[in-house]
Amino acid sequence: MKSKHDLDDFRELTNLLTDLELDDATSKANIYNRLKFKLESGNIQLHESKKDGIYMKTNKWKAATVSAVAVVCLLGAFSTTSFAQEMFQTILARFQVGNMEITQYDKEQPATQSNSQVIEIPVEPKAPPQMTLEEARAASKMDFPAPTWLSEHYSYKNTVVYGESSVEIQYKKGKEFISLAISIGGENGISTTEGVKIETIGGKKVYFANGIVIWEHEGFTFELYQMAEKSFDAATIGKIIESLSTKAANK
Repeated sequence: MKSKHDLDDFRELTNLLTDLELDDATSKANIYNRLKFKLESGNIQLHESKKDGIYMKTNKWKAATVSAVAVVCLLGAFSTTSFAQEMFQTILARFQVGNMEITQYDKEQPATQSNSQVIEIPVEPKAPPQMTLEEARAASKMDFPAPTWLSEHYSYKNTVVYGESSVEIQYKKGKEFISLAISIGGENGISTTEGVKIETIGGKKVYFANGIVIWEHEGFTFELYQMAEKSFDAATIGKIIESLSTKAANK
């Protein structure tokens, strides 16, 4: 479909799906999943406008509306199963921060139910090897910046390497635990039904979603997670951002 919807073409699609007789549940699921994927990926374009890196929803064609057509065509009526309920979740906005896409929905996604039983075998987690920042840079082949401010005010614990595109720096002070995930390249994403707050801090556009502080710096995407009674304020986040350096030392 073109970005400007041709209503006649859409009616032809609706009639085609309506007249299609499928007894195979797998085929129905495949068609539904393909249509849903094309909606969410943007191959079937919604009327969205982009402003300052934010894709905002308008009211002309909603994903829920088009998805509802698929439910009627494939299932015959609006189903109350979790399979169908997921389609009626409206995307309010999308935010792109480096390699991270934040998707804001209007309600919680329904839990997916399954008749199959999965036997979980407990696995003892293996502690990651202890690495300095320089060792982690060598292992990940990334010359990533790290905040000297955290090294000066918190005890450096470890840097965990996840392949050649992502690391996690860990700091601790008393009962407080700070995790700073740094990645480059690829595509990552989180979803939220809460509001997404945006502030300019330390010269960077900083996003707050699901308790995570996210920003982009020199091509790297930073995700700050904090386990503490009180979260960092804007001034402290600014100090962390402004202290980013490839020369940060372990302490």
